[in-house]
Amino acid sequence: MSVMATVTVRGLDDEVRRRLKVRAAANDRSMEAEVRAILTATVAEQPVHPAGATSAPSDLPVGRSRTSVLTSREERIAGLVSQGLTNRQIAGALFLSERTVESHVSAILRKLGFHSRATVASWYTARPTPL
Repeated sequence: MSVMATVTVRGLDDEVRRRLKVRAAANDRSMEAEVRAILTATVAEQPVHPAGATSAPSDLPVGRSRTSVLTSREERIAGLVSQGLTNRQIAGALFLSERTVESHVSAILRKLGFHSRATVASWYTARPTPL
């Protein structure tokens, strides 16, 4: 079992807390989700293929990108994962069962060769946006 560090906003000074609260409200997120999004964006500045990936792009079928490997539903869920949403929150947003979302997230991890949601989030935010 992996241990994930918990980020709290209790220790922040008033000005940082105020700015975070404004930014979270502007993005229609909780402060916790906004912190996750900020951290994910920071991690995304790293190379697109993090050390946690088990396969390199050359391991994909010829002519296929990592994005084209995912179904449109998996793409949507990967986007919500990158926003820091939990399986339960994603299920509620997409009107799916939590178990269905778990299955989609597992398929995303397997197809991309990643081991964590954070790696999916990093990959998703760092990828070029389609035209």
